[in-house]
Amino acid sequence: MDKSSVDRQPRPLRERKKEATRRALVRAANRRFHQFGFESTTIDDICDDVGISRRTFFRYFANKEALAFPHRGERLERFVAMLQNAPARESPFASLRRVAQVLAFAYADNREQLLAQQRLIDQTPSLSAREHEIDRDWEQAMAAVFLQRFAGDPNAELRAQMLAGAAIGLIRATLRYWFEQEGRPDLGELGKQALDALQKGFLAEK
Repeated sequence: MDKSSVDRQPRPLRERKKEATRRALVRAANRRFHQFGFESTTIDDICDDVGISRRTFFRYFANKEALAFPHRGERLERFVAMLQNAPARESPFASLRRVAQVLAFAYADNREQLLAQQRLIDQTPSLSAREHEIDRDWEQAMAAVFLQRFAGDPNAELRAQMLAGAAIGLIRATLRYWFEQEGRPDLGELGKQALDALQKGFLAEK
């Protein structure tokens, strides 16, 4: 049996059921968050909609806030993995540029979902605060990867933190503009322009 045949094998039933339950929880939460508001929605409401117990709920999500950011952890893991697996000959900034484009395409493919999610976040102070915490997680994760890439440089830690800080600021500003424009601009092109400006230096003479 070749690898392609193995890849096509269906996942175990238990795994598929767990994934179906997780998706159902996210759908139910989104419906209630947008209909009644995040603060007015309880975990019990969501559990009743899906037909599961609170105990089962906590096997899938740590809290209600996690339902508002259901894919952030997966995206961060993928982003970090791509940075870590970058070719040795590629500079950290070049790796960031390449991986950011992949992220931009993924966001553009989920435009409507992300726009609705961001509207909810902007309307809910607790979610806005959580969003900033998540951004900090991304910054720290990037800094850790860049520190490895700058190994041997006497200023490795400073350079890693500076690049990670600049990167998360650029990502936040670009996404904020994209959200404000209702996702109409080409996100990949916006990211490219932002990275070009960062690489050249915003104060460089034209």
